[in-house]
Amino acid sequence: MTNFIGFENLDKIDYETIRGEETRCHFCKNLCIRTFIDLKVNEEKKRFIIATCDKGEVESKEELKKLLKERSSLQEKYPNFVEISNKLLFKSYKPKKVVKENGIINFFRKKKLEFLKNAVIGIPRVLNVYSYAPFFRTYFEALGVKKVVFSDFTSEELYRRGSKRGSIDPCFPSKVAIAHVHNLLFEKKGVNIIFFPCIRTLQGEIYKAEGHWACPTVSATPEVVKASFTKERDEFRERGVIYLDPVLDLEDTELLERQLYKVFNPLFGITKEENREAVREGLRALEEYRRTLRERAREVLERLEREGKVGVVLLGRPYHNDPGINHEILDEINKRGYPIFTIESLPRDEDILYRIFERDILEGRIEHPMDIRDVWKKCYSENSSMKVWAAKYTARHPNLAGVDLSSFRCGHDAPIYSLIEEILEETNTPYFTFHELDENKPSGSIKIRVETIDYFLKRYEEEVLKRREVAV
Repeated sequence: MTNFIGFENLDKIDYETIRGEETRCHFCKNLCIRTFIDLKVNEEKKRFIIATCDKGEVESKEELKKLLKERSSLQEKYPNFVEISNKLLFKSYKPKKVVKENGIINFFRKKKLEFLKNAVIGIPRVLNVYSYAPFFRTYFEALGVKKVVFSDFTSEELYRRGSKRGSIDPCFPSKVAIAHVHNLLFEKKGVNIIFFPCIRTLQGEIYKAEGHWACPTVSATPEVVKASFTKERDEFRERGVIYLDPVLDLEDTELLERQLYKVFNPLFGITKEENREAVREGLRALEEYRRTLRERAREVLERLEREGKVGVVLLGRPYHNDPGINHEILDEINKRGYPIFTIESLPRDEDILYRIFERDILEGRIEHPMDIRDVWKKCYSENSSMKVWAAKYTARHPNLAGVDLSSFRCGHDAPIYSLIEEILEETNTPYFTFHELDENKPSGSIKIRVETIDYFLKRYEEEVLKRREVAV
């Protein structure tokens, strides 16, 4: 129902629609249709604009400038860490060069080093790359490749252009990987190597977990993508591109070094020491990314505590950072004035963790703030375990609410739907779900849902302020 701001008790007022017309919005290249409705209420006229986004709800450039200025100020104070993460994830961390060319170099190494310096590495911007992009980009830059490029963020156009080679049944985040490789192969100039590793295990953060495995569908996707480009003819060879999809274990640094050396020693002629140093540079960049993200998030979280405001935690998987996968749901919530935290951005300083989980530790439910065995004993899938841990973090912090995003046919998410709900309901924490997301973006229903979320979060903020006043 439209919220007619400025008119009270509309059911008691005689009003009539005096004009309705459609027009194109010209404030961006999409040229969306919008509808103007002029109402006459007790001799007073008021115009309402129905549009697909808030930019379309203003009429003049001056109003648009004012809107964008207000939004920019609000987002600076209460930012969206999905956007911040994406900027930090894919930037260069300027590592030192580790490959040495001084001294006597034999003919074969010289040729391989020339290929290294002319290598343009393309990496699909999908799946667990949203956790480990700083590591991979920095590893290659430390070796001295010419350039590292990522495929574009997911969009309807990208998917439509590149998804004609078949499909991967389980979920859209895996299925769309074909389009991302197409983007690198046909639309990014100069790419001569596509690197899309089968990441088998992830760096472990959960205390005493049974394992730190990646989703098997995610792990196998690079191999399935390769098959789609080579089934009838080898499109990589036709375009002079090398496709690399090695199995990598990120939980074991020594094993990871051996796996990368096995791939890039024959290709680039690098030594074991050069490979080891490149891995170390990559890990340093990954740590810098996480530290920068969490330091900023701590500032925002402390502001929420001081002001009695509420932030929203995205309970999702790494690929839900992709605006084409999350359908910009987080942007819509953020526009309402709520900061959005990703799981990776949640501050993990010892003082914060022990403050949040102190009661659980004192009661003997857990041994460590990163322990989830009290609610989820079979914690072997790392991303599932991190969702459960983030739900506990959200439930125990009075200034946070949760939004659970899950993609269609996610086998690892399904068993924890009810668990996450129970964790958050135990502390009466607001919790909203967008399950079974796929390639279709239902803009209208998302907007209605976000309006509902905004209403309940405003009521929750009132409760937070009351509790703070009582505590004082």
